[in-house]
Amino acid sequence: MNAFDLSNAEPFEPEGPTPLVRETPPADRYPVEALAPLTDAALALHDVTQAPVAICAQSVLGVAALAAQPLGDAETLHDRAPTSLYLLTLAASGERKSTCDRLAMKAVRTFEAELREERCERLLDYRNKHDLWKRQREAALKKAENDPVTAQADLAALGSEPEPPLLEKIAMSEPTLEGITKNMGELRPSLGLLSDEGGLFIGGYGMSSENRLKTAAGLSKLWDGAPVDRVRAGDGVSVYPGRRLSAHLMVQPIAADALLSDRIAREQGLLARFLLTRPDATAGTRTRLDHSQRSEIVLSHFETRIAEMLRQPLPVREGTRNELEPPLVPLSTEARAVLEEFYIKTEIAQAEGGLLESVRPFASKAAEQAARIASVLALFAGDKHTSGETMANATTLATFYLGEAIRLADTALISPEIADAERMRNWMLRSWNEPFINASLAAGSGPWKETKRCRKALKTLEEYGWLVAVEGGTIIKERKRKEAWRIVRSVS
Repeated sequence: MNAFDLSNAEPFEPEGPTPLVRETPPADRYPVEALAPLTDAALALHDVTQAPVAICAQSVLGVAALAAQPLGDAETLHDRAPTSLYLLTLAASGERKSTCDRLAMKAVRTFEAELREERCERLLDYRNKHDLWKRQREAALKKAENDPVTAQADLAALGSEPEPPLLEKIAMSEPTLEGITKNMGELRPSLGLLSDEGGLFIGGYGMSSENRLKTAAGLSKLWDGAPVDRVRAGDGVSVYPGRRLSAHLMVQPIAADALLSDRIAREQGLLARFLLTRPDATAGTRTRLDHSQRSEIVLSHFETRIAEMLRQPLPVREGTRNELEPPLVPLSTEARAVLEEFYIKTEIAQAEGGLLESVRPFASKAAEQAARIASVLALFAGDKHTSGETMANATTLATFYLGEAIRLADTALISPEIADAERMRNWMLRSWNEPFINASLAAGSGPWKETKRCRKALKTLEEYGWLVAVEGGTIIKERKRKEAWRIVRSVS
């Protein structure tokens, strides 16, 4: 007999609750062999961590894109594009995202430490030069009272104000667009948004409701390679061309809902710039206790190659210190033919009733994504151009990501109301041990603190049969509550 007091509750609906979101179909196999020069590193990372191959592949591809993006631009069918990639990996807690990130990012962290040491060494010299410049300028300005012609000549000879050494940070985990643009004059021109806890960025200040459109537009411009501008009343107008940003966010599915279901991210186009994947969980199957020593050697070689790429002199425009002017990584005749065929196939499939109709925003960028991936693979391999074989591998990867976009389309297209209700349902079933719930209690312990938002989510759950309203209320946590719902914890 049920120990709970059900005297005030209405009976359950016999058919049970209706799922809010259709269950995601099983993931396809990640075509790791198409990573070509990165294949061994991805498989070695998988061997060491036993994380899903897709997580390992995304990790090495994201780091390779960060290292490659300042060294060359990808040739596309009609123009050129940055070699930057935006990657989004959805994986539950316990899938060893952090371990993959730590191992793949070793060279990046080492390089940042080198830059930090170099900057510290250069700071004293900069301060001395700046103090001297300031004194000389003050002296020249003082002279202008009696001899403006000589003062003008002295100021011209003095030259521009010395600039501090560039900041050492190249990989950020939780930035705001405002923070990036404000410091862009002192940042290196090639940056990475890389995090194994991408939910901190998605749920952070930069992606809050009041900043989301601005952040989405700014990130889209950086993906496009467009100049970044900053216009502020106190700071004036600053324009920063020649900047590159790659991103790899690893996010728990429940945290990713906020981005995947966000209307602004979809309609503005930011979401379509991401290469998505959600591998099936491997937790519970990782019984092996050792790994091949060869895997450690392979990862060491990957670290060495990334370090070599990061240490290469940046191709900056003459007269600047942090405005990239990357050379073109041209397409071979064979590569262009492969890319043209891929473009035609994806374009036709976007027609009404076509396979890619539901993911047109992703599909419309698929050919460019393939060109970008191919350029990353070519630069990592040390090639000066993109071969037909490299482009064939890149189109295989782009096809996989299109398949993932289709597979995850239901998640990406659910309304914010359903997304909120699903998040509330997951919290309620996993973390709330009482048989009843109401809006104020949900606001006190649940995913949001706003009672109004919680009540709206609870009413949606009632519509779908996950909650049953209790007429007249009931006792919850030893207090009589006028508003109450009984929780349906099983579909059967």
